[in-house]
Amino acid sequence: MEGIESPQQHLRRLIDGYVMTQLLYVATKLGVAPALADGPRTGAEVAEAVRADPAALTRVLRGLALEDVVSEEDGRFALTPVGECLPAMTGRLTLCGQLYYHGAEGLLAAVREGGASFEHIYGVPFFSHLETHAEDAAAFHASMAVRSEQEASAVLRAYDFGALHRLVDVGGGSGLLLAAVLRSAPGLHGVLVDRPAAIAAARENLREFGERAECEPCDFFAEVPAGGDAYLLSRILHDWNDVDALRILAVCRKAMTPSARLLLVDAILPEHAKDQPAAIWMDLYMLLLLGARERTEADFRALLAQAGFTLRRTFPTGSPAGLGVLEAVKAP
Repeated sequence: MEGIESPQQHLRRLIDGYVMTQLLYVATKLGVAPALADGPRTGAEVAEAVRADPAALTRVLRGLALEDVVSEEDGRFALTPVGECLPAMTGRLTLCGQLYYHGAEGLLAAVREGGASFEHIYGVPFFSHLETHAEDAAAFHASMAVRSEQEASAVLRAYDFGALHRLVDVGGGSGLLLAAVLRSAPGLHGVLVDRPAAIAAARENLREFGERAECEPCDFFAEVPAGGDAYLLSRILHDWNDVDALRILAVCRKAMTPSARLLLVDAILPEHAKDQPAAIWMDLYMLLLLGARERTEADFRALLAQAGFTLRRTFPTGSPAGLGVLEAVKAP
């Protein structure tokens, strides 16, 4: 029947996904969405606004129309609700189009030989690459900031931080999650620890809290501050394989008192992939970029037990990303 995609057509569309990634990347880099913000324009008019070749850009726009990123009518293009999301996804699209895209070429080697797809292509670990490529690093941190803002409210709905007194945010990055937690719990004192390069942004984002927030440069593979009644690792363990994750957990355990809590915020892999697609996609990104992985609740339970913790409770956030807050304590 007309309009129903056959299996062969579906497969062809999947195969052509690499082209769509680049169409979206080009549209983002050129600023197509802002150029269409005031209403429909021809391809030539958009090209003039973004300084591109009219014929080539028109073909790009028609390609985007296939996936309803723009609409096409009487030779004029307009943003759809999907296309209106492009500016908010600038960081992610930049990363996918110019960094992750090439890193994915190493997937076959990673599956055959192990390790991270990215490192097979670029020759260095992902975070080492960011340290020497400012544009990629800026796009990455912008993308992570957007994700943190989106996920913070889900975490706060799932877990009550109000009973805590001193929270150590291990690898807290730019401090957006800790800021949200501090706003929700007026009696809480927060300590963010991360690499020196991340601390400047965190200090700015936490400035409003004055003495309630501290930022300490720290290598969480070596030590974290003592004295917290809770230690938060949000989207940290999924960046590392089990060996390195156990090293991080051991450092946290050493700093914790017997009554302190460990709080892990990570995607929890479902039993079936289609039950939580976003978690599966993040797991694939971990394979591509870091040679790391997302984990099931059983995986977390076993990992924590190996590190000397007992998983006490799991709080699903209901977020599209499949995030959960896992609360653990030191095993007797």
